[in-house]
Amino acid sequence: MEQSKHSEESIIKLGEKLIKELNLEYSSNTLARWMSHYVAELVTNINEAKSESEKKQLQNECCDIILKLWSQRDDLPIKQPLEDLKSVLEILKILHEEKEAIIIPRWLEYNALPRNNEWATFVDLVKNNSEKIISKVIQINLHKDILLKDQEWMKENKQFLTREQISFLEIAEVFSDFDKNLGVIDLNNFEMSDDNISKAEYMFKELEGLVDEQKNELSRIKENFYKKNDDRK
Repeated sequence: MEQSKHSEESIIKLGEKLIKELNLEYSSNTLARWMSHYVAELVTNINEAKSESEKKQLQNECCDIILKLWSQRDDLPIKQPLEDLKSVLEILKILHEEKEAIIIPRWLEYNALPRNNEWATFVDLVKNNSEKIISKVIQINLHKDILLKDQEWMKENKQFLTREQISFLEIAEVFSDFDKNLGVIDLNNFEMSDDNISKAEYMFKELEGLVDEQKNELSRIKENFYKKNDDRK
């Protein structure tokens, strides 16, 4: 197995990460239990080598096995990197899909509209609220425990992640890093139950408020529209 792209140290770290992930399935999966013992034994043998030449040989053998396992990672009995963040990844992919402008307006291409135009005010409200809604939908699907788990991959095993995975983790970290000085609540500091109720209640209230704000503004414009037409009769 080709090792030139990765240092032996980074491959050993990957092996240690695989041991950790396999141990999460240890009690219920015989294959995971066997593989965890096997990789752990390979790493232990390196540390117990009696000479540098023996250590070097064991490192080569261990790295070769780890890379072979990693090349078959989709079949390993472990949670894959970012597996718990699939729902957020799907949302971000939607935002990156190429759509016709008539379906997904390109806000940045819009010219400034006069604010004494109530329709311009409404469009501006929809634009700003849409950005907030997207942000909050992503936030409600993020949790610090999930992020910390995947950030371990980023910190210790980044070179084994795909570009897409690295890019996504960087984006997810931005959404989870709230600044209280800007008046934004850090949702990851909520005292939350296992089912995340406190965070969900807060976020749904925020989302409903944004949707209601748009609905109320549209109702006001609708009322004014019919009133003007009645006055002309």
